[in-house]
Amino acid sequence: MSSPEETKRLSRERFGAAAERYVRDRIHVEGDELDRMTGVAALSGGERVLDVATGGGHTALAFAPLAREVWALDLTPAMLVAAEQYVTGCGAGNVTFRLGDAEAIPFSDAEFDVVAARFAPHHFPKPERFLAEAARVLAPGGRLVIFDNMVPEDDELDAFMNRFEAWRDPSHVRSHRLSEWAAMLQAAGFDLIASDPLVRKRYDFDDWTAKQSMPRDERDALECWLLAAPARCREFLRITAADGRLQWLEATFGLIAGRRTEA
Repeated sequence: MSSPEETKRLSRERFGAAAERYVRDRIHVEGDELDRMTGVAALSGGERVLDVATGGGHTALAFAPLAREVWALDLTPAMLVAAEQYVTGCGAGNVTFRLGDAEAIPFSDAEFDVVAARFAPHHFPKPERFLAEAARVLAPGGRLVIFDNMVPEDDELDAFMNRFEAWRDPSHVRSHRLSEWAAMLQAAGFDLIASDPLVRKRYDFDDWTAKQSMPRDERDALECWLLAAPARCREFLRITAADGRLQWLEATFGLIAGRRTEA
């Protein structure tokens, strides 16, 4: 297993190279979950929002018209540049971009009313550290909203799904279960306010592997492994092939949110 420092180096390297692809990526741009995230955040228009590991800036952009100001934080300089170009190009004038680590958030205590993280926490080596930092920078009563790759409460599917995610992207650490997130949020001082059932998103295999620039031999090996998956895994992931080639599969994602305790 890679050290936290190596994992973060891999993230900067891989997402820096792929920044423009992630800004344009359909799953990141079109997610129905953005409305759910802003709804759970219960914005009234005067909030300061922190979007942690902003990636292409899509979450920051969704929050921008509903909040007083949004800060978009990311570990990868090239990703921040691409996200800023995208967000400002969409007309959002209240989003500020900042380089920083989700596990060492570069803001003072109680600066924010909402912290959001979407499609990112599965890359965090120490998610409990991220949650502690989110609690620290939130004002009492502030809300944390997470949407991320999550796995079912099933050992076989958990192991299988985490293996193929890490195979495609070595900076992947772990897709957690909702029960694991719930326990971590409560341990970090949050009262749970939402825990939605898992939803599915389709991965077009060619596009999904191209986003991370998988070498051809690794891509082919992953394809063969997925096509030979146990029947139970194939059925759950809806692995679909045509003429012997993998066309698409489905992964699961979840939303969980908490309110920072007042004490």
